[in-house]
Amino acid sequence: MCRIGLLFLSFLLFSCKVDKKDLQNSMWKIYKTNSKDFGDVINFDKMKVVNDTIFFQNQPIFQIIQYKKRYFMDEFITIKSLKTQNTATYIKK
Repeated sequence: MCRIGLLFLSFLLFSCKVDKKDLQNSMWKIYKTNSKDFGDVINFDKMKVVNDTIFFQNQPIFQIIQYKKRYFMDEFITIKSLKTQNTATYIKK
């Protein structure tokens, strides 16, 4: 019983980790937001991801708040603007 719990916990920890290549090789469409600070689509190709911070032209602009998979299919990323502190959630397309 303990081994099953440990395996499940390990799976959850690894499934929440952000894969930088996955971010850059995917298109992310807005899912929900609380402001107009964010665009309809976000593309990470010209951005640099270091730990949980997203840089554009060597300036930190967003912080990754959450990265999750739902039902092993949909992937979501929630980011926060470092300038306004507003958040947006994007879904991988």
